[in-house]
Amino acid sequence: MSARLRYITFREGGMIKTSSAIPNDIYDFLERMNVRQKKLTQGCLRRDRLDIAGHPGAKCLLYQAPRGFGKSVQIALCAQSAADRGDDCIYLDLSSFWPESVSEADLIATAIVAMLSPPDLPVTSGDRGPEIIALRLLFDWKRPVMICLDGVSDSAATQRFLKTITLETPEAVRLVVSGHQPGTLVTLSVVSHVVTIGPRELSFTLDETCSILPLEADRATKIYNKTAGWPLLCALAGKSKASGDAIADLSEVQAYFETDVLAQITRPLLDHLINASWLEEITADCSDYVFKINDSSCKLAELASRHGLLISSVEKPKCYEMNRALKEYLRNRFIEANGSRRSYFLKRIAFWHWRKKEYRLVVDVALRAHDHNWAKRLTDQALFDLALRQGEIEALTIWFTGIPRAKLLQMPSLAIGYAWVLYFSQRAQEAQDVLSRLNDQRVSAPSEEEDSNGWGKLVHAIGLATHDELKESDERCAAWVDTYGSANPVGHAAAQTCRAFIAASGRQFAALSDQIASATVVSGAVRHRYAFGWLAAAGILAKLLNGDIYGARSEIRRAQKNENVAHERTPFIKGMLAAFELQVQTEEESITPDERLVQEALDFALEFGVTDVVWNTVRSAAEIYIRQGDTLQAFLLLERCRLMAKDRGLKRLGILVRLGSEVFAMGTRTSTPLSTEPLPSDEDLLFLPNQNRAIQAEIALLEASRFLRDGKLGLAEMHARKALSNFSAVRDQRGEIRAQYTLATAIYLMGEKKQALKRIADADLKAQQLGAFRSLINRRHFLRVISPAAKAFLDQRTTQVARTKVPAHDVQITERPFAYRSAPISQKQVIVLQHAALGLSNKEIAVRMHVTEDTVKWHFRKILRGLNVANRTEAVMAARSLSLI
Repeated sequence: MSARLRYITFREGGMIKTSSAIPNDIYDFLERMNVRQKKLTQGCLRRDRLDIAGHPGAKCLLYQAPRGFGKSVQIALCAQSAADRGDDCIYLDLSSFWPESVSEADLIATAIVAMLSPPDLPVTSGDRGPEIIALRLLFDWKRPVMICLDGVSDSAATQRFLKTITLETPEAVRLVVSGHQPGTLVTLSVVSHVVTIGPRELSFTLDETCSILPLEADRATKIYNKTAGWPLLCALAGKSKASGDAIADLSEVQAYFETDVLAQITRPLLDHLINASWLEEITADCSDYVFKINDSSCKLAELASRHGLLISSVEKPKCYEMNRALKEYLRNRFIEANGSRRSYFLKRIAFWHWRKKEYRLVVDVALRAHDHNWAKRLTDQALFDLALRQGEIEALTIWFTGIPRAKLLQMPSLAIGYAWVLYFSQRAQEAQDVLSRLNDQRVSAPSEEEDSNGWGKLVHAIGLATHDELKESDERCAAWVDTYGSANPVGHAAAQTCRAFIAASGRQFAALSDQIASATVVSGAVRHRYAFGWLAAAGILAKLLNGDIYGARSEIRRAQKNENVAHERTPFIKGMLAAFELQVQTEEESITPDERLVQEALDFALEFGVTDVVWNTVRSAAEIYIRQGDTLQAFLLLERCRLMAKDRGLKRLGILVRLGSEVFAMGTRTSTPLSTEPLPSDEDLLFLPNQNRAIQAEIALLEASRFLRDGKLGLAEMHARKALSNFSAVRDQRGEIRAQYTLATAIYLMGEKKQALKRIADADLKAQQLGAFRSLINRRHFLRVISPAAKAFLDQRTTQVARTKVPAHDVQITERPFAYRSAPISQKQVIVLQHAALGLSNKEIAVRMHVTEDTVKWHFRKILRGLNVANRTEAVMAARSLSLI
């Protein structure tokens, strides 16, 4: 036997010896496989979650998906990973040519023997085929063995052999297998410890899509959204210059669908798939009704299990999902085949969802059909269910746009629904015009049906809140509940929810929890999804206004997991949570929110957001731009917000932008005409009492900053103390941090170093408790800019600020309701206990807080009485049980 056949390099760093039991041409095949495997993996993205290492309990990984999902690449990567780990590995791509004299099962077995056989292996006898020899070698092998097989057929002999390996060989022997077609290897897929990896898992994630496509983030995201990460579609779209919205129109994509995806499907089954693409929700019942057939169930199941072109919905077990790009392509084929009957099928789809009271889907079908006559068919109940209970603001906005104004006013329910959508799209004046015309029409035509459920008055009452007229809105909502609440439970839930959000915006923290609890009960009774989203928003907003960043983050995560909030299903609520998420991430010390989140939050806030959401989102985005060195972008955004406030008549938003813009200008040494404009006077503050006081706090802090910049230290101190008092009154703890730092800087420059250090220590500890790291860092930087003389003083605190991102003890500050009730001890005493919980002595606490030891002892006496405990250990435990520390 020649040297080439006796010693063949099969994997890097290893040699295998031949045996007379193995046909020589198998070695040629194995050499080819080695070259093939290396070329397939060159430059490819490794995804450990799809490797055997990512499934520790699995004996076999079975990849099941249509062509184009990267199964071959993944099999080759699994082989490469095994080689990197030092495992023995057999890699075969059975879609290639192999010796004609060898069956598939024999080929796999012979390759195993070639890899693992000793030199003295006896010649195969008639009663000992390669499968038996391979199994014996695998059973006796001591080292880990990885068998990677791509393109395996549905042969019964192959399935039997692979099933035997799975069930009878040691745990060190692992299989990674990909079938030639999605529905092959059914026998193997049901064996225990066999993990099936389908299209959903094989698809790229958004991050993976962005990493493999050399495109700007926005275009890569569009491609991902359209393809759901289908690997080959991502690659084809990435090479094309077409936008992400036109993927289904690319000739390469169409050819791929025709030749590689759909060619294996029988004509009747393909027709059924094309029909299914036309449905809003792919279910057997809907398909049977729309297309007048009775065998959809079996065909949809076959398209899912055998061909992998449908995926069972996670949320709805009887519903299937189809890739968006494939659905668009198939819908175009449907139109080509059924163009003249297109409207007929859409009406049948709409009627199906109408019968099931799935009004949102009725609107979706109407939008596809460009048929706004469906509006006439919507009953009051259906329309208000969509607008108020489900919060379909975006869909209804598009729909109402196509309906002539005269037609809207012909139906009161349409006019009221349209006004609701306008209010929540920040078009309050247009909404009021619609309601006024409707009222005039009713006065002139007394025969018109009376609004017995009070929908028009409710929409106006809640609409006032969207326009930041919160006091009047609260009064009208309360009156509406008294008049109509018992007869209109959906409206009752909406009114109570509005009042809860007003309480949050008005910083009425003590009453907020009762407001939310009351609204939750009413909303739960009528499954008011939109209300649950706003109630979650009220809780998050309260945490943010209070300055509790840990708490806000916790509330956001809770809302995202809450099925009633349904933030993924409702774009409006998803956008609002994104706006809050941006504000939370802006406080992170070590990261900067990515541009995608910034744009998503801004898009929502500037189009739909109420005053508190708009300003805090814009402020966060401007801060991020300045941090990145893009001062121009920051001030363009602030100016856009100022003009928007003026255009919409949002007075409080205009004041907040005015004050915030000057602060940003001072901190960046930017010249702005705003600094020459007078500050708002008390006569301008016509809002809720705590909102007025919060603005007064910002005005006082701005004036303190001006005086500090100009070296007028006495005036700076006076206004900083006034700001601190006002921030404390409205429980704005981040505002307190900024005011404390400003006051500390002023009194330091006046020679009171010890008191200055004490105030900064208090601010540092409070920032740590809240998670408000950026508020502290930004204020320190701001003060360095406006008061260079205090730079040395401010710099010495940099290394002493706590960097922890979560509280040190088990009870997280995120759960602390301290700001929402009257605590038995003062905030200063809470700080003393924070230090005591760390094991510090009275003397050490005194040093940290820049007070005397006697002062600490005095605080402890107050703490013991307030918490009704005997010693400091019990005090710490009691404070933790109350979530005070």
